[in-house]
Amino acid sequence: MILPEQLRHVILTSGFITPSDFDGAVKTSQELGKSLTDILIYRGLISEDVLGQLIAEYYSVSYVKLSHKIIPQDVLSLIPEEAATSFRMIPFSREGDTLYLAMEDPSDLEGREFAKRKTGLKLQIFFVTPSDLTSAIGQYKRNIKEIFKTIIDENAQKAPTTQDVEKLASDVPVVKTLDTIVEYASAEGTSDIHFEVLESEFLVRFRIDGILHDTLTLPKSIHPAIIARIKILSKLKIDEHRIPQDGRFKFQIRNTFIALRVSILPGFYGENIVLRILPESARPLSLEELGVTGHSLELVKNNIKKPHGMILVTGPTGSGKTTTLYSVLNILNTTSVKICTVEDPVEYGIRRVNQIQVNPQAGLTFSAGLRSLLRHDPDIIMVGEIRDQETAEMAIHSSLTGHLVLSTLHTNDAAGTIPRFLDMGAEGFLVATTLNLIIAQRLVRKICSSCIEPYEPSEEIKQYLAKTVPDTLQLKKFYRGKGCQECNYKGYKGRIGIYEVLEVNDAIRDLIIKRVSGEEINRQALKNGMVSLLIDGINKASGGSTTIEEVLRVVRE
Repeated sequence: MILPEQLRHVILTSGFITPSDFDGAVKTSQELGKSLTDILIYRGLISEDVLGQLIAEYYSVSYVKLSHKIIPQDVLSLIPEEAATSFRMIPFSREGDTLYLAMEDPSDLEGREFAKRKTGLKLQIFFVTPSDLTSAIGQYKRNIKEIFKTIIDENAQKAPTTQDVEKLASDVPVVKTLDTIVEYASAEGTSDIHFEVLESEFLVRFRIDGILHDTLTLPKSIHPAIIARIKILSKLKIDEHRIPQDGRFKFQIRNTFIALRVSILPGFYGENIVLRILPESARPLSLEELGVTGHSLELVKNNIKKPHGMILVTGPTGSGKTTTLYSVLNILNTTSVKICTVEDPVEYGIRRVNQIQVNPQAGLTFSAGLRSLLRHDPDIIMVGEIRDQETAEMAIHSSLTGHLVLSTLHTNDAAGTIPRFLDMGAEGFLVATTLNLIIAQRLVRKICSSCIEPYEPSEEIKQYLAKTVPDTLQLKKFYRGKGCQECNYKGYKGRIGIYEVLEVNDAIRDLIIKRVSGEEINRQALKNGMVSLLIDGINKASGGSTTIEEVLRVVRE
């Protein structure tokens, strides 16, 4: 494994990172107990691909990116999943008697020797980044996809043998059915699993890349046992069926853990459950990886360095606001500052960050939690959401007293955030004084890189763009996914953000004090150089990241 001093020589020689930035990352890595390479990437100091190329050159091997490569099953089976996980390596291709082997540590002689003995083939070694390797090892789960229906049919169809729901929830068929659903959901890249009981059936749906899909139908007779099983794992009340319940539990798949956030809601035909999947081992994404680019990226990086003021992230539910704030927190998280958050709910634990879970039943609201945090001597505060006047006034007060405050708000665009904030009862001159930056965002599905192709949008879309943004269509090319095995023939795989970033300068401050409309603020922001959501989306579509149809789906008014 490459040591920090070796990595320092490799990177500094390349000129991609300054010595002070590298040393700062090393210090943070040691203090927070995190991977140095992960910190370099999510702080945006270097991209994963560039880092991969440099490390591969150090080992005198080639660099390979596996995130969009389908590994043939016969090649994958040459090395068992347990060995791939243990030695942190994976076979990805074969030519004659030569096996192409990707390794996180190409200097691992024990791993090389195992692969040579196990396969009896010559080895050609490649370097692969840790996160890319973890994703590739997930391809072993393709077995789950193939036997998924069989396992469900074998277990879910078995008739309940007892009326004792608690005992039934521990029976092997019920346990295996739920475990298989969660494993399959994780392998598919699902963000939420929906269990919905209907009049005569029990429906399971997966939300993948923001879109819900019906996945399978279970017999209604297994519904009480599945619900009870989830309640037991979440330590919720099994005999309570009349009121909503929230909880969470952890689930282990091989050597990785995922956290599942549980929401139970009584329905007409019985209780419905949504499980939010939160991978605990995932590396925080950098702002660049989230999709923040160009001038917008520069504005965000400059403003998060300020010692006080407010940064607001806005957008509808499910637009990735919390993920953006968590990425910012990970960039700011060093031992020289104290970071406190009040959230509903706490989705990801961040080492050395004091995170408070909102609990309205106990009187712990956002405003009450924020008031308590101010007595805790923080430097940086994150408030999950500003919902009312009291929380808004507390956030303003916090930023006035020397804190950097990060929070979210539900508005359609960046400029509309200011009138919304003022409508809550905040004083215009205080908002103008404390507000530094507003980030509006949406999530769009990414084109599958394995089947991307150029194409001509429909006449309707061309006419809409010509009418709305006539100057943007010059020399623009557009792309789509043709559909392949890698993306399950959907043409999309993964998601990326589109953003508009409004920096509050003197001209905007004057407009805030005058309490003008959001339209006037938006016009001034565009004059100042703000890139709108639509234009950022069109730029990403013409760059091959997403389709123009997908951009208009989430932005079009």
